[in-house]
Amino acid sequence: MCTNYRRIKGFDQICEEFHETRISVRFPERHQAPNLEPQSEIRPTNRAIILRSRDDGVELAWMRWGLVPFFHTGPIGAWKAATFNARAEGVKTAPSFRDAFKRRRCLIAAEGWVEWKGEGKPKPKFYVSPRGGEPICFAGLWDRARTEDAGEVESFTMVTQPPGALSDLHHRAPVVLRRDTWARWLDLEAPVDDLLTAEPLDLYRVQPFHEVSGALI
Repeated sequence: MCTNYRRIKGFDQICEEFHETRISVRFPERHQAPNLEPQSEIRPTNRAIILRSRDDGVELAWMRWGLVPFFHTGPIGAWKAATFNARAEGVKTAPSFRDAFKRRRCLIAAEGWVEWKGEGKPKPKFYVSPRGGEPICFAGLWDRARTEDAGEVESFTMVTQPPGALSDLHHRAPVVLRRDTWARWLDLEAPVDDLLTAEPLDLYRVQPFHEVSGALI
């Protein structure tokens, strides 16, 4: 499972990256550009930034990591399933994800993710990111549920795939999307099967996490 990732980029950098794809980024909660504080480690149930499609571009939204599907109407704490990851192999058919895959795909703003490997307690922690530093997003799905105690809750999940070249590090990896595939992932009419079966980025940089944990700018 992928349970820890990193988003340092701010609103201006996100807009700049999407400008290269000729996609405008909107922020619905206020008229001025938001000040997005860096999130060096994002974990399940944390609120984090995703980007979802809208008529005039993409909308930047804060959501809870750990998808609560639309059909859940009880207390939010009663949703016990581990839906922070969605396996690419079953995302079209799994009851918790199939509707979101058809109707509510999103991009998860990120630069890399964290894995643990080795001996000892705690295990050594590693940070995985594109070696060349190119912009990426993770493939995600989002949903909206009307819960009994928390009202309307918007949440998301990260789509994962077999790890390819990173199999020595972990048995799963996020579906990593290059910038030239962002628009296609958000286009609900576009074919995306090849994005779900592709290897992660060819060249990675795997670093001890302590080497990057203080680099928040």
